[in-house]
Amino acid sequence: MKKTKLILLATLGICMLSLMPVVVAKADVRPISDFTDTNDYTGVAAWLDPVSNLIIFPHGFWVTDPGTDLITDCEHHGSVLVKELKDGRIMYKINLHVKGAYMLVGDYGINPYVFEGEMDYNFQATIIVEGELGDPVPNLIDIWFFGAAGETPFQHITGSGTGTFLVDAFGYTAGDTANVKVSQVGISKPPEHPRIDPLIDPYNMWPVELVFFD
Repeated sequence: MKKTKLILLATLGICMLSLMPVVVAKADVRPISDFTDTNDYTGVAAWLDPVSNLIIFPHGFWVTDPGTDLITDCEHHGSVLVKELKDGRIMYKINLHVKGAYMLVGDYGINPYVFEGEMDYNFQATIIVEGELGDPVPNLIDIWFFGAAGETPFQHITGSGTGTFLVDAFGYTAGDTANVKVSQVGISKPPEHPRIDPLIDPYNMWPVELVFFD
């Protein structure tokens, strides 16, 4: 009899737990087109390796006319996770995979165009802004460079490509072909932490950026 009561109490306890309200933040997975609609080719930006002095421009960002090579011109897929945080702000997590993106590589501060080709890359970013779940995905450049309200606590890009040297540089001769790779991770740093170097962390990020030929 005692054993039966214990089983009954345990069963009642499970039932009570199943009836308790669960507090879960609202979340939604949206198509990658929600990102590309508001981030044409600029949303991936350019990445500088302060050691090698190489700067890579996916889609020709910054150095070519707008529209030269949009993300949507390339084979691409991915998704956008949108979640309402406890403080009421909206978090966007972008996961983007692109094949065949036009690419330029420069020797930073010396020659902006040393190498041209195509690259495949994976790009991830987290954005936190004020807003509503159904709002358009923010433009990353507006947040990174133009003071739009919001923050990007995480960003990551890895990519590799093949192309041709436009000038003699880095031990190569104009017309030589080579492979180029990029790997970059950036996370937010506390506002009170001093900047390591204004060149490599001007936007309150801790970046680790590698661009190299092999």
